[in-house]
Amino acid sequence: MAATNKQQDDVSDDLNYGIWARITKTTLTEKGLWDVVENGGVPPDPSKNPELAATIQPEELLEWRDLALKDMKALQILQSTLTDSAFRKTLSASSAKEVWDLLEEAYNEQAKLRRLEKQFEQVTMDESEPIVSYLDRVVKIAEELRRLKIVKSDYQVITKVLGSLTESHEDIATLLEENVNLKKVTVKSLADFFNRCESEKRRCQSQSSRNNEVPLYKMLSLTVGTVTFDEDMWLLSNGTTNHMTPNLKFFTTLDRTHRGRVVLGDGSIIMAQGRGDVKVMTKQGKRKSKTIKNVLFVPDLDKNVLSVCQLGQLGYIMIIDGDKTALKGRRTGKVFGETFKGDGGFFQRYQVIEGNLTS
Repeated sequence: MAATNKQQDDVSDDLNYGIWARITKTTLTEKGLWDVVENGGVPPDPSKNPELAATIQPEELLEWRDLALKDMKALQILQSTLTDSAFRKTLSASSAKEVWDLLEEAYNEQAKLRRLEKQFEQVTMDESEPIVSYLDRVVKIAEELRRLKIVKSDYQVITKVLGSLTESHEDIATLLEENVNLKKVTVKSLADFFNRCESEKRRCQSQSSRNNEVPLYKMLSLTVGTVTFDEDMWLLSNGTTNHMTPNLKFFTTLDRTHRGRVVLGDGSIIMAQGRGDVKVMTKQGKRKSKTIKNVLFVPDLDKNVLSVCQLGQLGYIMIIDGDKTALKGRRTGKVFGETFKGDGGFFQRYQVIEGNLTS
């Protein structure tokens, strides 16, 4: 007996409504019963209505009984072909049409729910889409799901949004994930934060368009030509305002219109001739790639430089213990690459995924 019950429990009780509806309609049509489903239910028994009973003709009563019999047969066929869970959905129905309409509504709603669930899982941000607009798109899907009794929490919406941003917004996602307890963030507060980011971006762009001065960057702890470095070495510098590299081939993206002056520790000035992204391989339990964003292309440098200040804005802190140092996420403790001490300071080595830019 136990084995039988177990086998029954393993049988799926889901109704494939699309297939069921086609087969059942064909069956009812063949038996001449589809019209009672298509045209509606059976009116009340006229013989039980005193006003009608006095005037009803025998042939009219016979016609009503034939229709009631057809409806009963159609109702029996419909309910006999249902799974247990689908049958329970129709217990309140008193006619074949009511059964059909209840199931059609229920399974159309389930189909819509499945589409929305899939849409929520697969939605991603368009490359040129404002980040606030993308958040609105995800929230609208969540609201439609809520109307269908499927509630997505603020945390689920927020992690969905941050996990599907474009690469150009990766720094915002990293900043929040490293420094904020996302379980305490509301969708409204995230929208406010995104709006502030967009406003600041527009302000900076507006100021830049009005101000034609070349931006000034600082690398006060360094000079050029003191130590020779391998291409895969990146110097960690507290006195540098921005990441920099002289290696054009490192860039996966590069805005060559960006220009800037770089002040060195000896007071000399060299020029930045572009700004873009560099992709490297790191070790965080397993090998994975990480994009270092907003790296200056400075051809006259003889070393790659990581700005500890710039990394700090993304939630990384520099921990020094004697001859050892590490860059770790303030909240997560994740290590940003491996650090070692060499001539002239602390370094990290990365295998750069070259973008092969040549001009």
